[in-house]
Amino acid sequence: MQEAIAHGLIEVQDEVRSAFGWSVSSDLNSARAMAEEVQLRAQLVTGWSAERRKKALEGLREKLIQAKQVVILGAAVTEEEVASITGDECQIIAADGSVGVLEDFTRLACVVTDFDGGIHLNRAAQQGATLVTHAHGDNQDRWLHSLGSWSEYSAPPALILSHQTPQSIDGMYNFGGFTDGDRAVCFALAMGVEKKRIRLVGFSLRVVGQWSATTVSEQKLRKLVWMNRILKSIGMNGAVVE
Repeated sequence: MQEAIAHGLIEVQDEVRSAFGWSVSSDLNSARAMAEEVQLRAQLVTGWSAERRKKALEGLREKLIQAKQVVILGAAVTEEEVASITGDECQIIAADGSVGVLEDFTRLACVVTDFDGGIHLNRAAQQGATLVTHAHGDNQDRWLHSLGSWSEYSAPPALILSHQTPQSIDGMYNFGGFTDGDRAVCFALAMGVEKKRIRLVGFSLRVVGQWSATTVSEQKLRKLVWMNRILKSIGMNGAVVE
């Protein structure tokens, strides 16, 4: 987590809340509720226990550190761009619905999601992808519905829980950042992946990407400005289409 602390990737969340008029209490309530919900469902879904989630995180960290390259997919990614990703030694992190661009999940390390990915996210969950699931103030209905559905799968997806508050919450992590895209970058950095081994594909300020399944266009474009600011703060906005 040192990268997030060093670059102010957690502190910027207070600025974002102020800019959009959101309250930290709403973020905190949602996060705590999600932690409690997962703990409750872990009585039936053994893979969601605190111990198994910790092992999932450790395994994911090892996979990402050993990868020659970590490719992070943004919402504007195209099939052609995915075709250009070559090499079995690379690992892919998909930002929420962008996972829908993948025909198979052979090189998919995880999906970083705040539950906006719709059918694309559910497909990943059904196929056993590791999901870095994020709670914030206005997505409680979505995460509650998704967790309820996923818990009934014959093989529920592995979960890692994240939040965006300055508080410590047992079993959850604040990796820094704001949107799924820049949070995916923050996550990779928190796992110990060097910036030079991270490649961004499908990040744009011009349009709301085709894989932003559930969103409000005008607000999304405002969010992308913050995404770019966060990436710029760590010197990684060079691949963002402006």
